[in-house]
Amino acid sequence: MKKVFQFGYILMGLLIIGVGASLLSVGGLGVDPFTAFNMSLADRLHLTLGVTQLCMNLVLFVYVFLNDKTSIGWGTIMNMTLVGVFIQYISDFLQQYNLGSVGFWGKLLILVIGIVFFTLGAAIYMSGDMGAAPYDSIAPILTKQLHGEYNIIRSWQDITFVVLAFVLAGMHHVGLGTIVAAFGSGSLIAVWTKLLPKFPAQSFFKNK
Repeated sequence: MKKVFQFGYILMGLLIIGVGASLLSVGGLGVDPFTAFNMSLADRLHLTLGVTQLCMNLVLFVYVFLNDKTSIGWGTIMNMTLVGVFIQYISDFLQQYNLGSVGFWGKLLILVIGIVFFTLGAAIYMSGDMGAAPYDSIAPILTKQLHGEYNIIRSWQDITFVVLAFVLAGMHHVGLGTIVAAFGSGSLIAVWTKLLPKFPAQSFFKNK
């Protein structure tokens, strides 16, 4: 029963991430770096966001599997398969309210609300502790391999995906929200995490 609750808890977190990222998208001030990249790639390849994000997650999953299997669990699979779909359908639903035409201050308010939802959802999902998303596993792996500082490596990871998003689609999905998400989300997630319940870590693979 506890595991069922843990699954539901993670699913709730992923849904809230979807709401937050969708608000950032329809608000028109940019989305988080990984979503910006996936949206830009989807535009270029004429695919849906759900399909594109799943394919990119599979590519990153191979890297994670080869370098740190212990970060893979049911939460990893749920994140890989559901977040892109949530963003796609929630964004389509929100489009009918024409939130992109509310003016700068209205967009700024949507940005703040979107960041709050996005970081809260991420904190809930991570507190569920059933595996990390492939994208979130890259920086910890590189930190160990390069003997560097996590914050610096994570920042360069996010910057790389922002640049790739810009190369693919210009400023269409990159904006103020992208910068805020890249450099401010970590601190807010840490605050949320302190307020949330913790679950025992569960992974498909154990540490050797």
